[in-house]
Amino acid sequence: MRVLHISSYFAPAFVYGGPPRSILGLCQGLMSAGVDVEVLTTTANGDRELPQHTERPACYDGVAVRYFPLGFPRRFFGVQGLERALQQELDSADLVHVHGIWNMPAWIAMRSCHKAGVPYVVSPRGMLERGSMGHHRYRKMLGYHLLEKRGLRRAVFLHATSTAEQAALSALSLEPPIVMLPNGVAPPEAATNPELRSRHGIPAGHPLVVYLGRLHPTKRLDLLVAAFAEARRGCPELELVIAGRADGVEPSQIGGDGIHLLGQISDKDKWALLEETDVLVMCSDSESFSLSVVEALARGVPVVVTKTCPWEAVERHRLGFWVEQNVSEIATAIVEVLNDHAEAEEMGARGRELVARDYRWSSIGTAMAGRYEQALSGRS
Repeated sequence: MRVLHISSYFAPAFVYGGPPRSILGLCQGLMSAGVDVEVLTTTANGDRELPQHTERPACYDGVAVRYFPLGFPRRFFGVQGLERALQQELDSADLVHVHGIWNMPAWIAMRSCHKAGVPYVVSPRGMLERGSMGHHRYRKMLGYHLLEKRGLRRAVFLHATSTAEQAALSALSLEPPIVMLPNGVAPPEAATNPELRSRHGIPAGHPLVVYLGRLHPTKRLDLLVAAFAEARRGCPELELVIAGRADGVEPSQIGGDGIHLLGQISDKDKWALLEETDVLVMCSDSESFSLSVVEALARGVPVVVTKTCPWEAVERHRLGFWVEQNVSEIATAIVEVLNDHAEAEEMGARGRELVARDYRWSSIGTAMAGRYEQALSGRS
């Protein structure tokens, strides 16, 4: 089975957060299940574009990728040459998997597949959830009805990465079935980096509260900073580390005692930071999945996640705390994790077990390949 994956960005464009990692992991999982995979994407990489590879695929971590240059309109990841290349590739493709909406590569892919009679799958990647749709709400509702709805209805199935995203898609009453398969994680071998703290001015031995992700209004870093300040009153040595690129919230808007802004960090530094982390916090207005939570659990780090994020499993499996989205509950949960070292160790152990069981890319890739086969057999 040959499957083309279309995305507005792809590894190593990790400035865009979790999606490039998740799409890479899914492609690798599919390949381990015997699927022939090729990615068509753009050179988008924040302020620094990736090298072009338009005729012959490059190879990133074992995955064949063609990177097409950005064009107009850049705001929607306008792209040059992808449509022609895709139309040529559709003759040999069994199925196309489209990642994300609100972008030119997705629109091109859905239109081209419809014209060629090639089935396609869409992973909205959280872009149709309440929190995301609430950002520029009226503009997005207009765009949804004019541009997105028809393409989504023509898909053979829609892929959700959480039960919350599945519910959001169901509420739209679209025709395709909805398949829920989570994102996965492939953590490297544990490795510390002793100079990470000194490089960023983080005192040695002080407990760390960590946030990994974009600095965006929907991530509610205002709540995190306020909750951290409240928790720090009882633990003056507590430090807050925020690692991620500015995306609507400037670093200058975030400040306070004990707060360290690292900006975008490498994968190596991210995993080294998680080795030092005492508790990871996520309090976004909405998340379709939140890869950083799984990465923390994979490293045995307890998590505090608000109920605006799809992580009821944190409460069910006692991996940390799943709390209301307010300063008081977030702060209280942080303090509880820090004050009970034995229970924090147990939370971490349970997190590692959960990730090993449910969030490995090999098993997720096999499951997705099975869903592809079902969709194709249903059309024959």
